[in-house]
Amino acid sequence: MMNDVESRFSDHPVRWRFAPQDGFSLLQEHQRLLFIHALPGMLVWPGLLFGLAILFQILSQGAWALIDGKTLGLTIETAQFAGSAVAYAVLALLMWHHFGIYAAHRAAFSVVPRQPRDYLAGLLVLVFMLTIASPLTLWFHHLAMLDPSLTLAGGAELEDVSNVDDFVGNGAALWAIVLLTMVAAPLVEEILFRGWMLPMLIARGVPGLFAVLISAAAFGLIHIGQGLMVMTSTALLGVALGVARLVTGRVAAPVLGHIANNAWAVFAIPLLTGMQPG
Repeated sequence: MMNDVESRFSDHPVRWRFAPQDGFSLLQEHQRLLFIHALPGMLVWPGLLFGLAILFQILSQGAWALIDGKTLGLTIETAQFAGSAVAYAVLALLMWHHFGIYAAHRAAFSVVPRQPRDYLAGLLVLVFMLTIASPLTLWFHHLAMLDPSLTLAGGAELEDVSNVDDFVGNGAALWAIVLLTMVAAPLVEEILFRGWMLPMLIARGVPGLFAVLISAAAFGLIHIGQGLMVMTSTALLGVALGVARLVTGRVAAPVLGHIANNAWAVFAIPLLTGMQPG
């Protein structure tokens, strides 16, 4: 029965847009069709990420109260950060299982650097963020948020459009900040947006540039709760990460770029401005 199905697919091969070095080039014909039909996941997976984050925030707060974390020297913020990291881990397990249905799990989870170009591309992402994306983000907000004539609210102070100062000084333990911002978030978000969403769009015939822009916009939108400045900067970061994914054919470079960007935002900027993480 399966041979008949595969034969039918081979008579009408799917136009496949992945280079030989890309992990998705190895998918068989019937697996490619399943991957192409995974479009609804563009809403399901980000929604599931939000749902898991809320659930584990609640569970972590409950566990903290149950064990009387304050007497153990554990802050509620640390528990919340740890809960968020667990939520990311659960999502990663669910994606690994589901992507395995059409044999896309290994390509989507190609997060281990293997070539010098992975490291170079990750470094170039950080250079882009420092030299181009950051000035663009600041310009956008000076234009659209800080000018009273351009906003219904009558303008906004710079600290009102970014929560970086609140994030690094919220009382969470350093290990929890590192676990969430340097491990869980970069790995799982890159698997979702550059490991699965971007190639899924390309597989459906979306040109690479537009696939990068769409996945970057979705990436920015899931950070809207962190403020408009963070959302804008994250969307621009998503563009650079998407290009790195297309050039290298793997998710390792975007993961490295994401980690480097978070390290700069969470540790380097606070150090330079006198704020301390934790």
